[in-house]
Amino acid sequence: MSTARREQLLRQIREHDQVLIEDDYDAEFNLDNHPLPALKASDSSGRVIYLSSLSKAFSPGLRIGYMVADAELIDELRALRRLMYRHPPLNNQRMLADFLAQGHYDAHLRRFREEHCRRRELLYQALRSDLSDCQPMGSPGASACWLAAPAGIDTQRLAWAAAQQSVLIESGAQFFLGDGEAPKNFMRLGFHAIDAERIRPGVQKLGEVLAGL
Repeated sequence: MSTARREQLLRQIREHDQVLIEDDYDAEFNLDNHPLPALKASDSSGRVIYLSSLSKAFSPGLRIGYMVADAELIDELRALRRLMYRHPPLNNQRMLADFLAQGHYDAHLRRFREEHCRRRELLYQALRSDLSDCQPMGSPGASACWLAAPAGIDTQRLAWAAAQQSVLIESGAQFFLGDGEAPKNFMRLGFHAIDAERIRPGVQKLGEVLAGL
């Protein structure tokens, strides 16, 4: 969001007595050298609740995230959470706290971002070479790549056909809001769950499947 839109949003929640939940789950994927700070950093009214996760960049199996909000609200939410889920194991939380305090997480993030950049570049090279009919979209720092296939392509059919070739993609229609019919030619490709050397062959197979449709 631009600075002007961010200021407008913060002004709106103050004027209309609203609360904003800022779910910044992929903050660690921001590869901009000068990223904008979180909205929470500019909140002087206590109306922004900041949420983030250590699952994306560190370890999904830990299931540990964190919240930045007023102490009174956090106390209330802790009480409510006990009705649903106690908490991740305390030994995991303690070990992760020590890991953060000793600076190991910062070193891990540097390596993680280097690998993220490498895999992303491998994917974009493969797209330019073997899937040039599709248009990449979205933020370059995201953890997945959005593509717009040529008009008339149904990516649900494409996803099914690609799966028969052991290539998994996600159709984008389910992510659109509104009462009208969602466009069918959008898809999302992840690149962190497979070995880097399999990215190019996977995109080549996807291009062959798309050509067959």
